[in-house]
Amino acid sequence: MQSWQQEVLKYFDQGIFIPVTGGSLADSYELRTNQEHYFVKYYDPATISDPRVAWRETQALNELQKWGWPVPRVIQSQESFMVLAWIEHGSSLQQEAAGEILGDTLGKVHNRPADSFSLPWGNSIGVLQNPSETYRQGGDFYWFVRFHPLLEALIPHYPALREIIRWEKPIRNFLNRSIHHPTLVHGDLWSGNFLWNKDAVPYVVDPAGYFGDPVSDIAFSELFGSFPRTFYDHYWTAFGQDIYYHRKKPLYQFYHALVHLKLFGHSYWNLTQRLGDQIFHDPSFQV
Repeated sequence: MQSWQQEVLKYFDQGIFIPVTGGSLADSYELRTNQEHYFVKYYDPATISDPRVAWRETQALNELQKWGWPVPRVIQSQESFMVLAWIEHGSSLQQEAAGEILGDTLGKVHNRPADSFSLPWGNSIGVLQNPSETYRQGGDFYWFVRFHPLLEALIPHYPALREIIRWEKPIRNFLNRSIHHPTLVHGDLWSGNFLWNKDAVPYVVDPAGYFGDPVSDIAFSELFGSFPRTFYDHYWTAFGQDIYYHRKKPLYQFYHALVHLKLFGHSYWNLTQRLGDQIFHDPSFQV
């Protein structure tokens, strides 16, 4: 038994670890004890460059839970591992019912305003960014904290991205006037992070939480395999209208394309170019 597993079992006295497939950064296990079973994520310090990755995720999960997000409860967390409540997965037949509940829940949670825009725990979405100061305006936050650091890192390898720098002012101005309020967002809300149990109760996992535009979560949910239609119908009913959403969507998707380009390389260049073209052809962003 590895030393980190022995550390986990100090909390439970005894148990067995069963490997679970899935996840790109962490090793995943089902922990079975005499009383319960749990989900365990282990971040191997030999391969993970961010020593606070488990801490970041723990902070985000705890804060999301306080705000009313349906996330698994954190049982135990240390530097390299997390123990979470186990979610007994439901069937695909329950997906639409779970999507309906999740859409209604997130629409209401997203209507709860935060005081400012910020990245309080740093970025745990795979591209490390340090915790940010607070911003009163969303466009300034998204440009200086989200977009610009990634562009600076990627331009030496993809010089064509330099063109987006010319759009700084119109992008900032557009987002400054179009974001209604900041709220606590999940930050990595794609279909692979949407689960539901046997009663169709939904959960979202693996957050990269921060205080940003509510609909940034919805934009990302539509990039890589969207959620069931019931999710969107009930979300927009609960959240209300955002008349700027379809113009903001390519901007928020472009950020995630940049993240994937940084993490996985040239295979995401076509997606990045396509979203960049949508931005360039929107009259809101003409320089």
